[in-house]
Amino acid sequence: MSTLLKIRNLSAGLQGRRAITQVVSNVDLDVEAGEILGIVGESGCGKSTMAAAILRLLARPQALQSGSMQLTLEDGETYDLLQMPEKKLRQFRWRRLSYIPQGSMNSLNPVLRVRRQMTDTLVEHGLTKEEALGRAGEVLEQVNLEPRVLDSYPHELSGGMRQRVIIALAVSMRPALVVADELTTALDVVTQRQILQQMAAIRDELGTTFILITHDMGVVAQVADRMAVMYAGRIGEVGSVKDVFASPLHPYSQALIASIPQQSGQRVEGLSGEAPSPWNYPAGCRFHPRCPRVFEPCSEQAPALRPQGSGRWAACHLFEPQFEPQNVSDQ
Repeated sequence: MSTLLKIRNLSAGLQGRRAITQVVSNVDLDVEAGEILGIVGESGCGKSTMAAAILRLLARPQALQSGSMQLTLEDGETYDLLQMPEKKLRQFRWRRLSYIPQGSMNSLNPVLRVRRQMTDTLVEHGLTKEEALGRAGEVLEQVNLEPRVLDSYPHELSGGMRQRVIIALAVSMRPALVVADELTTALDVVTQRQILQQMAAIRDELGTTFILITHDMGVVAQVADRMAVMYAGRIGEVGSVKDVFASPLHPYSQALIASIPQQSGQRVEGLSGEAPSPWNYPAGCRFHPRCPRVFEPCSEQAPALRPQGSGRWAACHLFEPQFEPQNVSDQ
């Protein structure tokens, strides 16, 4: 696989009247062409802020603070998303890069038929009205919706159907990358499974790359190829879904997986404490106040995300040879 999106030192945060804080801090991440990459973590860890930063859709008081994001397409052309002028970026979005926002079922205009909303978007990006109408019907069929949906208003569709319309709209211009934020929120489990299966089918058919942002480890286990675990604005671990679930390296990854019921009647292990506020992140490793394996350097130095072999990465002092965790807490 080739690298489609290369993110380096990405920081974004909130700008208040008297202070600036980082919600996303110095993130390095590679997204491979044709994969589904899951980004998981607790609510408030910065996942959605990172998604909006990739699309450059941050709105005040949110702001980009540093970093670079290079998108390399199949033809070899490379684009720096953070340096691209806004006018060019507006045309670039949807054609090369699209977004399924959190709460996307409510993103459709309630007073316009689906036909108008889909064709207006396609015409704005260069298709004729006839081409737009044909493309709209085609992508609806790809998500198992009949063309008659084009004549419906959003309130006439179920939640799952509205979600499929949004997915169809997101892939209608054949973008290289789709960022999907909480794709299955508020859907029943049967509809969730159908939506995830259709996303995987679109990846297989069109070669579209997906970044799937979710707090649901089960969703990642079902459909993602690789996953990045995020905590308090930083990436703690990256690896294939199979490897991370089988042998998580970071203590936070271990805690997340331990919280998933494996069988009926099993006692689920919860994670003690609360996630920190972006306005009050702890020094050193941000997970150390809740970590069962904390030792001396954790409260003083932030660990770097380092390769651990076999395509795996972890940001933890337990895997840094200069530190010997002789006094690891078992509390």
